[in-house]
Amino acid sequence: MGGEIKVSDEARILAEQYEVDLTKIEGSGPQGEITVQDVEKYIREHFFPKIKERKPLRGIRKVIATRLSKSYREAVHVTINMEVSMDKLIETRKKLAEKLGEKPSYTILLAKCVAKALRDHIELNATLENNEIIIYDTININIAVDTPFGLITPVLRRVDEKGIDELLIEYKDIIERTRKGLLKEKDIVGGTFSITNLGMLGVDSFTPIINPPQIAILGVNRMVKKPYVDEESGEIKIGRFMNLSLTFDHRAVDGAPAARFLQKVKYYIEHPEEVNWFV
Repeated sequence: MGGEIKVSDEARILAEQYEVDLTKIEGSGPQGEITVQDVEKYIREHFFPKIKERKPLRGIRKVIATRLSKSYREAVHVTINMEVSMDKLIETRKKLAEKLGEKPSYTILLAKCVAKALRDHIELNATLENNEIIIYDTININIAVDTPFGLITPVLRRVDEKGIDELLIEYKDIIERTRKGLLKEKDIVGGTFSITNLGMLGVDSFTPIINPPQIAILGVNRMVKKPYVDEESGEIKIGRFMNLSLTFDHRAVDGAPAARFLQKVKYYIEHPEEVNWFV
């Protein structure tokens, strides 16, 4: 650009904020004057990330976004974490595999432990709708599933009333249909509690978002090996441990009963012999 650079006052002020060399900008105003729009264009091209694609929220992704926004806007989220020993549940899984002919997923094993704990603390098996807490006698657990369509939460029904063999068949069927986008409305309604598992992704702790109108959700984290002191022998041993992350709606339940429920989940994981695996 030859001669004196013509720049509007607003454009010069904006350029100073980004330390823009005005000689690198070609003005689009009268007689080649550099305008605010010219500077803004330069800033977008040099200081902001290049857009590869725009994807509008639509379909099931839009529904998910709406529900999560509603959850975070209305529920008073509180998350508590608790470490549990997984050694006995791992051994129980091996024994169950011998009877079933295949290893049941940890999600199903944990769902059974959660269902038994919910039966002991039924006030967590509830929803909050229109300023009314509704406590359910039936325990239907939503299982969060990562799919190409987003995070979907199909329902396993009457988890405490069914054996691990029956639940395993239902679980495999609903997971397959979820990932193929073949769910029906009946597969996603009527849940009373949710479980979401990020352990396979190496997550140690997170804050699950409540699945409205439910009042609680359990987050499952990764399993790790680490040393611990055996209380009986005083010896240092290596064990496998996991963190559980319980998010609850403080409008419907206080911290103490939520913690007691999580303690009971921990108890059944660490004492799997007290869980009725075959009903």
